[in-house]
Amino acid sequence: MPATLLPQRFAELEPFVEKWDLPDINSRYAARLSSSMDDMQAFNDAMVTRAEDIKSWLDARSFDDYTDNDRCLARLMFAYTIVAQSVEIYKQPAVPDAGHRMFDVVLEPKM
Repeated sequence: MPATLLPQRFAELEPFVEKWDLPDINSRYAARLSSSMDDMQAFNDAMVTRAEDIKSWLDARSFDDYTDNDRCLARLMFAYTIVAQSVEIYKQPAVPDAGHRMFDVVLEPKM
């Protein structure tokens, strides 16, 4: 296992890797539904302050040139987009008034 899981300049985000570095949107959404708002707020707060830096970092290289650390960082950003909806819009893990309706993404790029 590498000494760090993220590019060094984003090391302060490593406490979130275990929970949010997930392989696909279905896993990220399931993690959102099973998370407390306090946990999601902490993740959201950490990511929102670094989102522009992360975007610049990832956009500066070709996807084919991503290291494992870059891929981990990208997956954290994907998770952030899922979590931010709950924190910033819905104020709860589930989509309001959706009942038990769910969607499954069956095809998405592998990271």
